[in-house]
Amino acid sequence: MTLRAKLVMPLQNGTWVREFELSIAPFPGLGIRLDVYEIFNVDSVVVGDFGCAVTCIGVLEGLPDEVITEERCQRLGFEEGLYP
Repeated sequence: MTLRAKLVMPLQNGTWVREFELSIAPFPGLGIRLDVYEIFNVDSVVVGDFGCAVTCIGVLEGLPDEVITEERCQRLGFEEGLYP
């Protein structure tokens, strides 16, 4: 079983979103590996958002907002978007 999740990363330069398939139910503190070196740390989870089973709100592990560039977000599959 997989869950269709929306990853939401609010940063100083905008809000970045990405869809992702999870094999387990997410929880605050979960680290989701996006590639070899990048891990998305889940801060909070919203169940039942429109268009996906769960929404995970968080940030990239160990990186302050100012070093997470638009190029890095796009390389990791995120798109600039909105989240209420």
